[in-house]
Amino acid sequence: MADMVSRRSFIGGSLAAAGAAFLPRFAGSAAVPSDTFPRWRAGELELHFIHTGCGENCFYILPDGTTILNDTGDFYRPKYVGEIPLLPSAERLGGEWVARYISRVWPEKTIDYLIFSHWHTDHIGSMDLGQKPSPKAGWRFRDFGDGLRANGFRCVAREFSFRRYLDHQYPAWGAYNSHDRISVELVRRWLETQTELTVEPFRVGALDQIALLHAPEKYKGVFSIRNLCANGVAWDGAEGRCDFAAEHAATAKDGRVNQNTLSSAFVIRYGRFAYYAGGDVSGWLKRADGTKVDYEAVIGNLAGPVTVCKMNHHGCPDAMDEGFVRAVRAKAYVACVWDPWQLSSGKTLARLTSREIHEGRDPVVVPTLLTAKNAEKFAGQPFGANIPAETRHGVHVAVKVAPGGGECTLYLIDARDESMRVVRRIGLPA
Repeated sequence: MADMVSRRSFIGGSLAAAGAAFLPRFAGSAAVPSDTFPRWRAGELELHFIHTGCGENCFYILPDGTTILNDTGDFYRPKYVGEIPLLPSAERLGGEWVARYISRVWPEKTIDYLIFSHWHTDHIGSMDLGQKPSPKAGWRFRDFGDGLRANGFRCVAREFSFRRYLDHQYPAWGAYNSHDRISVELVRRWLETQTELTVEPFRVGALDQIALLHAPEKYKGVFSIRNLCANGVAWDGAEGRCDFAAEHAATAKDGRVNQNTLSSAFVIRYGRFAYYAGGDVSGWLKRADGTKVDYEAVIGNLAGPVTVCKMNHHGCPDAMDEGFVRAVRAKAYVACVWDPWQLSSGKTLARLTSREIHEGRDPVVVPTLLTAKNAEKFAGQPFGANIPAETRHGVHVAVKVAPGGGECTLYLIDARDESMRVVRRIGLPA
């Protein structure tokens, strides 16, 4: 308890000066200090962005109770803890906190889909292969027995079983030589122990691979998930695919393609609601003729306008470029933050809140944590009013879409403890 009090005091005190500048512009917003997050009900779509301070963690409950775990990162950087504390505390690993959060919003012990966007530790986790602690990574592991020491999704897999596993590079793991070996090895060894799990490559362009599994007939014609890209291969919007990564690798001296760019991406549609998730999709790639293509914008145009957009690459300055933002024109942008560099660019925030780009609307921009330095830096900027002040102490973000895909509410849940206390509700237009 003392740890909790000191952490709350530290975060609150360091941000108090910047707080006055963050007055909400977005409509349909209300502070609700005594509420707890309402449980899922059949027909609702829920999107959960779980904040731990050491990775990206997304869990989705579809209208018929089909569930998806989309990334569980665990990348501890000691030098960042002063700005981005591990939440609720450092007592457990990030993956362990994720497992506990899922248990609070979902009563079953089986998750239908496990989807990793790409091979990076902050999206999957890692295992102990003898890597030495450093200012960049101060490895934290849990002993799983049989010589395995790991973190990330393996902590969730200890508490939950999975039915289907979709991989952006399966079966050619490590293509383009840009992966984290510790992440690939973590998953490879786990898959060797799974006898009931269906393992598939992420099929680009598919409209039926990530499907409702429990009562699909109830939502026929109003619910769908479209796979947009994976491993640098993008759907062409019709019946074909374009392999941008292969073309780029052929022109590169070392044949490498950034692993972020190789992320898988998809769009969930439910009635009038749409949601985009694309891991760390970002960057420009070369075509065979030497011309450059804005790959992020290509994927954005495939997605089209959405209601909620999980930011590419955590909202880092190298992502969420103008071509992509103009294509998706989201009503809410969510960034899973664990690094001070994430959502730190005023230029990025200006794009995300531009009324010209968003056709006169004021999107809400929600980092799971707005650091004290960034809050101070952005104080007085016009886009400050688009960022909820509650994000300064660390929040889980949950999106609840009403049956049929009409009404949509964004909940900010206090991440400093496990009470599921809602600190703000924001209604989003359909």
